[in-house]
Amino acid sequence: MEPNVHFNSNSCETKIQMESKTFENKAFEHDDGSLDKTDHFRREDRPGSMYSVRSNASTTSRSSVNCTTGAVRCPNMRLRQFFSYSSETGFQKAEQEIKKILLPEKDGQFIGNWLLIEISNWDFHREKIVLLAEKAFYVISYDFINSKLTGYKRIALDDLKKIKFGILKYPSSSFMGEYKYGAIKLSWDNEENISVFQKWNPLADIPFTIFTSHHILYNDKEKETSIYNCDEFIASLEYVLSKLPQGSNIEFKEEPIEIESYASLSSILFNQNWLGFQLNRNGLNF
Repeated sequence: MEPNVHFNSNSCETKIQMESKTFENKAFEHDDGSLDKTDHFRREDRPGSMYSVRSNASTTSRSSVNCTTGAVRCPNMRLRQFFSYSSETGFQKAEQEIKKILLPEKDGQFIGNWLLIEISNWDFHREKIVLLAEKAFYVISYDFINSKLTGYKRIALDDLKKIKFGILKYPSSSFMGEYKYGAIKLSWDNEENISVFQKWNPLADIPFTIFTSHHILYNDKEKETSIYNCDEFIASLEYVLSKLPQGSNIEFKEEPIEIESYASLSSILFNQNWLGFQLNRNGLNF
């Protein structure tokens, strides 16, 4: 069943999503030694930072989708560029607005929200807010620079056919390198029903979405902050599905998630230039 899109702003939202692993890993692997060591973000005092409250589901033997080797890092210099991290325009302020789109009679109780990265079928990565309720989840586009919601997609949990989580990978014949972290993929139609036209048309509505943890999670100050952690979203989703009568009919398993990208220069350029994120780019904000 197709998701219900309740809102779309006329403001331009680039259809491409973001990032190839080559970009991200390089972006986070450089040495932080030359950066200012002053702690500008004392977590205990900073509004909006949340200590992770892990559910029972998230402490099971299920594998983490996060990079645990230290190969992915978010240095302080990069952290300060994210508008989503700012105390004036960031996630805490966005939370107040996005909860207004919930339909209590249709969605049930609010469960939680996260700031994650959505990976497109074309391997473009973009910053997204994910809101989870008892009977639906929302994928939300938010303008952190101007503090306004620009669009969202609602998917009823009843419509989900398959959920898988695990390491991200490219096809064996790809020239795109390798990912150093994993993700979760939620499908609301059988992938066999996706036509070649849909798969290779960047404007087509693909009946699945892929999420991974936000880069902010890989900053030393934020590695315990639940709102950037895809593991926390997976645990919460698993819990919610366990409470639905039809939840047991949804396939939920661990296996690699393949991104069908072979030699995509456009996604590499998009991701290496952080175009899926709203950043302070030395005075240019976009």
